Amino acid sequence: SIILDLGDANWNAVTIGPNGWTVTNQPPVKFRRPKSMQALPAPKHGGGLTLLREFLNLASDDDWVLARAWLVQSMFEKGPYPILTLHGEAGSAKSTAARVLKSCVDPTIAPLRSQPRNEQDLLIAAQNSSVIALDNLSSLSGWISDALCRLATGGGLSTRELYSDAEESLFDVQRPIILNGITTLANRGDLLDRCILLTLPVIAENERRTEEDFWDDFTQAHPAILGGLLDAVVGALRELPAVKLERLPMMADFAKRVVAAEIGQGWKRGEFMTAYAENRAGANDMAVEASMLATAI
Repeated sequence: SIILDLGDANWNAVTIGPNGWTVTNQPPVKFRRPKSMQALPAPKHGGGLTLLREFLNLASDDDWVLARAWLVQSMFEKGPYPILTLHGEAGSAKSTAARVLKSCVDPTIAPLRSQPRNEQDLLIAAQNSSVIALDNLSSLSGWISDALCRLATGGGLSTRELYSDAEESLFDVQRPIILNGITTLANRGDLLDRCILLTLPVIAENERRTEEDFWDDFTQAHPAILGGLLDAVVGALRELPAVKLERLPMMADFAKRVVAAEIGQGWKRGEFMTAYAENRAGANDMAVEASMLATAI
């Protein structure tokens, strides 16, 4: 089972297993709470993830299927985790979408971060957040692209041990990641292999909402959305042992869990694998376009 700390004053947690989920104030494990952590609402039975879609400015049904898949995987304690990359013109609510998705599972005082200055800052962020959301990026340098790959799928991150010259501290940590920016951010093949790329459309002026109204509505819907997400994880845990994919894509563990959730929730069979394959094909085209050699050829 998975134990989710709700972060409230009573130390309530949710135990999620293949037969359902329950809230308890006596969880079987101890939790560490960073200062930036905020509480999740008490989840509501009978809720649904479909309530979340109205808070995300997505271009298509396939984009919703992929965003939902990323969210389901973010509830698991181990990855690999796909990197959700949101891009689009100014006024497409990229930052809002990132805040909403992170708040669903990991609400914090400052949900969105700027690009870290170095690998140590990225590691500190990962140690204090369940989801890393980097906001308003213009590009990704080589070192952070490599570090994000390791953070998404596993691999050692190291820093110099405090008060020492020659000793180092090694951490093997995995985290779900959200990136957003106006231009396409990922152009290296290894990073693109780990990405779900979503292009958000510009919101028309007559469809815009005030921040206050938007977040009031989300706060009211959040308990039912969280309950629906927990139901999806329950279904994934129940169906996962029987899931066998005809072909294993990159991030195979992620794909199996989402297909299991698809079966457990009665979502349209095969829609995730179709959307994921098309998204990866677009990522491959982007990698070719980013290569000076391939472009010349």
